[in-house]
Amino acid sequence: MTETMIENLRHGEPATQRRHAALALGTAKDSGLVPVLVEALRTEKDGRVREDITWAIVQHADEADELLRELLTSDDPSDRFSGAHVISKIGNPDHFDAVAPLVLDEHKDVALKAYRAAANTGGHRAPALLAKRLGDGDGWQRDALSDAFRKLGELSIPALVEALESDNPDVRDHAVEALGYLGDHADSAVDAIEARVADEHPPVRLTAVSALGQLGEVADPALRRVAESDDEVLAALAKRFLAARD
Repeated sequence: MTETMIENLRHGEPATQRRHAALALGTAKDSGLVPVLVEALRTEKDGRVREDITWAIVQHADEADELLRELLTSDDPSDRFSGAHVISKIGNPDHFDAVAPLVLDEHKDVALKAYRAAANTGGHRAPALLAKRLGDGDGWQRDALSDAFRKLGELSIPALVEALESDNPDVRDHAVEALGYLGDHADSAVDAIEARVADEHPPVRLTAVSALGQLGEVADPALRRVAESDDEVLAALAKRFLAARD
């Protein structure tokens, strides 16, 4: 039975055969399946099958540890991508040091996976590392990083508040945006966010008001102050957020 599933995983058509084989191998108790699954993950092109193979490897996480670490250090970015993806699903804190370098990876897709992997494994160690990528990349990459901070919740606040003082306006803008992603978890950062309403760069000011609007009622006094300001655009946005709470 196992040999049949291995053959189906490697050569099965249509893709549903490979998907069923991956799921079956994930639940199998046989030892020695991990190399087969990892090799299939490296070569499989169908995204749905890859997800099923990922699930199967997670079921054999302890046995897969060494091979996953090898993927993370591969010269092939697709290997690093796959390794970070599986590790993000496992969520073992012991993997943080291994996945951390990929947060700074030059390949965008690898870094995207590493953001989530770092958030899922690093706990309090992750925010300072993730903050090094604030302001980098396109909108997709920025959103992925903000989502990693959201995953970490209140643990993210010190690193993000510190980034609000960066000399780089793109970093300040992204840090404010990420704090908004935290919602009620960022209530303690209201004062720091409000200070960015007076930022010298207009985009940061706008993002700061939007972030205040995403926080809880604790941000209402700050929004009221903005609503009474001389900046018509910011005042109008603040009024919209306040009206939405009524």
